[in-house]
Amino acid sequence: MRLSSTALSLALLALLASAGCKQIPYAPLPAPPTGIRYEPGANSAGIARMSESELLRQKRLAQAGDKRAALNVYQHLRSVDNDDAQARDWLVLAADLGDGAAAYNLAQIAIYTHDAAGARFWAQRSKAAGYANADALLQSLEEQD
Repeated sequence: MRLSSTALSLALLALLASAGCKQIPYAPLPAPPTGIRYEPGANSAGIARMSESELLRQKRLAQAGDKRAALNVYQHLRSVDNDDAQARDWLVLAADLGDGAAAYNLAQIAIYTHDAAGARFWAQRSKAAGYANADALLQSLEEQD
């Protein structure tokens, strides 16, 4: 007798359900390496905080052309220091250095502030950098015209 794939799947599920499942304890994975040297034990609302010397090091790396460091500075200023104006400058630097995600975020900010020309500009830069979602954003902007 041959079982259909549906019957076989149901039989397998029934077997697994009857076997019982052991509770697997949760163990968080360590954070991936980002190149940031965080200050031990210091955080703001659960966000690891860079020391002042590390923030300065990241700024220097960004000014030397490291787009990831520019994003690190942006994220720190935005989430830890709550300095949106200064953080945006670092996001612009990251986008200017070719980071597609940074350009995409700038396009989203431009949409939020009703700057259609800015949104198109940054969406195009994001697409040119190869960011996956930029194409869909550009299409939606063109549909609004």
